Amino acid sequence: MKRIRLLVGSLIILLAVMVGIVYVGVIMNSVTIRVESPEKANLYVFALYPTGFKNIGKYKIPSGKSDITLYLRDLKQVWINEYKRNRTLSQPLLLLVAVSKDKIAVKGVNFDWDHLKSKSVELKFKEIDELKKLSSRLDLENFHTLDDFYWSIEDVYERTLPVILCYINPDDSSWGAVDFFCAGNFKVGFSVNVFMGSWSVAGYNVIQKDDYGSAMASFPTGDDYYIWMDVRYRYEKWVMYLDDEPISTMEIIYVKDFYPSTIAGVTYKPPNAQLPDVDEWEYKYYTSTRRDYPYYELDVSNFGADHFAIDCMKFIDALVLAGKISSRAATAASAIGLFTDVDFEYDDVVSFYFSVVLYSNSGKTHHVRLAKSKAVITAPQIYIDVD
Repeated sequence: MKRIRLLVGSLIILLAVMVGIVYVGVIMNSVTIRVESPEKANLYVFALYPTGFKNIGKYKIPSGKSDITLYLRDLKQVWINEYKRNRTLSQPLLLLVAVSKDKIAVKGVNFDWDHLKSKSVELKFKEIDELKKLSSRLDLENFHTLDDFYWSIEDVYERTLPVILCYINPDDSSWGAVDFFCAGNFKVGFSVNVFMGSWSVAGYNVIQKDDYGSAMASFPTGDDYYIWMDVRYRYEKWVMYLDDEPISTMEIIYVKDFYPSTIAGVTYKPPNAQLPDVDEWEYKYYTSTRRDYPYYELDVSNFGADHFAIDCMKFIDALVLAGKISSRAATAASAIGLFTDVDFEYDDVVSFYFSVVLYSNSGKTHHVRLAKSKAVITAPQIYIDVD
């Protein structure tokens, strides 16, 4: 019944998306961001396009509050065309990068095409070595002109990789069933990871696809089971210049696209896929009362979160082999076990439905653990371990 509701909802969302695109294309053209900064800075605004991020504006902002108005008509038209061509639509994501005398702040701001509303953001600055070395050259009173500084994209790299969405590791006396479904045209958000001295999450690439997929299976006693899906990862390297001298680097990793029709279930770990690091377990003991009645059930209604972690370290490994990512960024990612956070609920609508049930002989007690990852943020995994 839940799946039927999701399928019906998918058709409704498809109509809403099509109507919504027309609506924002005609009426909504701009957004205002109220920026609160603890110090004066140069502010650079990047917008996410189908081909990647682009620098769309630069501003001088004072210490305190200031308003920045951005006109998104061209960005909207590009995404309308992308949906017509490839049936893929991303909600607007703006990346704010503020540069002061010796510090930098990075902030992602998400909007919705159907409801473009003004937002307020607070910038939190951190020191980075590159700017500290040049602080004597950066006159904070006059702070050069905006034209003295500019950003250039120096490198990009993309790769499609499988990611594990769900993993069940039962003990030798448990069997069960798993169901995983992605509805078409529902919003799915993937965290955007940015490295400037340290890793941070700067908003989400919120994607709607005119595509769906599912995997449903029963697994026998003691057999592992994996649900996986292909995603398209993208890496961008941006360099900031002062008078044509490179002074700082920004590295961005994010899911550019995902492919619900590739969702599949297997009893082995897919090649080139791995789980995020496990930093914590939530656990509880369950005793089977009947062989034909599940002793454990997990689905979206009792998962306790509207997001989960998937791996991005395999992509970072590929970046290292290709000589793309900096050694500092790669080392920092490995040290914290960097992952991509997947947000599967927007507008009170769930894009991913999943269900896991476990059975065993009557009277058997099982220790069931649910994994959790901690890096820049904390997120649960759909990873169940039983012993």
